[in-house]
Amino acid sequence: MTLWGWLLFAFALIASIMLHEAGHMTFARKAGGKVTEFFVGFGPKIWSFRKGETEYGVKAIPAGGYVKIVGMTDLEPIEPEDEPRAFYTKPLGWRLLTLAAGSLVHFAIALVLFMMVPMFWGDSSYPAKVGAVSSCLKTAAGDCTAADPQSPAAQAGLGKGDQLVAVNNTPVKSWSDVTDALHKGQPTLDANGKPAGAPLPVTITFVHDGVQTTKTITPEVGNQLKDTSQYQAGLMIGIQAPDRVTKDVSVPAAIGQGFTDWGSNAKASLQGLVDIPKSIPKLFQKQATSGGGSAPATDRPVGVIGMGNLTGDLIKQSGYATFLSFIASINLFIGIFNLLPLLPLDGGHIAIALYEGARRKIADLRRRPDPGRVDLNKLMPAAFTFLVLFVGLSLLLMAADITNPLKFPS
Repeated sequence: MTLWGWLLFAFALIASIMLHEAGHMTFARKAGGKVTEFFVGFGPKIWSFRKGETEYGVKAIPAGGYVKIVGMTDLEPIEPEDEPRAFYTKPLGWRLLTLAAGSLVHFAIALVLFMMVPMFWGDSSYPAKVGAVSSCLKTAAGDCTAADPQSPAAQAGLGKGDQLVAVNNTPVKSWSDVTDALHKGQPTLDANGKPAGAPLPVTITFVHDGVQTTKTITPEVGNQLKDTSQYQAGLMIGIQAPDRVTKDVSVPAAIGQGFTDWGSNAKASLQGLVDIPKSIPKLFQKQATSGGGSAPATDRPVGVIGMGNLTGDLIKQSGYATFLSFIASINLFIGIFNLLPLLPLDGGHIAIALYEGARRKIADLRRRPDPGRVDLNKLMPAAFTFLVLFVGLSLLLMAADITNPLKFPS
């Protein structure tokens, strides 16, 4: 499954890259521009063919792709006959649309996939219900005995199938809402899986035997795996996830669900970008897990190698619908990342085009000469710095993916 997962992931990634570049090419041509190259990869050319004025092909380093649009920057010579078709001579609106087209394609791919999943596979989710209650929480592997104290959930009277209504007065609708609310504000865990401070009490509102009850309980460290011969460290209350529920969804509902999932994943992607700096130290961290062993910290970013490695396990455990959602979320993240106002990203070129347009407009209003284009040579140090940081982060992620690989949780 690992090889099959890798092949599917690679195909999805290459297809996304090609569609990204096709978006740039399509709008550049619509604006009257000239596209001379369309390549997947960088470096030495492996294979190519020419159709019209454009050369299409594959290069040796599979680290992305590009289209070459004549006049995209001032850093390349332009033949006199191509001057009227140069990109910088086109109206601002067409230039912005061409530059943003790659990200817009990623956004469209994500939206279509998020709609397809509920449309063809139904709405699959883990409800905010108790799947099972552990009778005790132990700090060693093994079955519970009469000498072991009850788990916090058992003490509170929680039972299998109970509907969870709220955690700390925050309404919960799914199992992920429950786990997020339970862990929010709790102390972090050290290398041994023990809390760095005293666990904080949590208030849980649930419905048991038709009666809604609110109880305040305090998480503990202990076993929370269905296989009680294994031990997992961490703050827990002693409840397990319910079985996944799948229900048929109408086409209009699937479309609505697609937009909802798109919005929630876009928000998560933005938060992920913000959290990258503080998550770097976690790349090579280990934390205690079942059997007293250790595993990588799960709340850390992964690179292309890590995503490829995870794909096989993801398909095996959750099916192709989850795989498509995974690819959708990757496309969404790439689209947002690409719009950051930093060279050499498309967002950097968009920022320059907007600045030039605003500066030109102000000059017109003040009846002054056109200030001209931004000198990209002056921005090269900043672009080079970002590129070095990006390559450095990519190498760190690659090293972490190889030496400290993540596993898709069961």
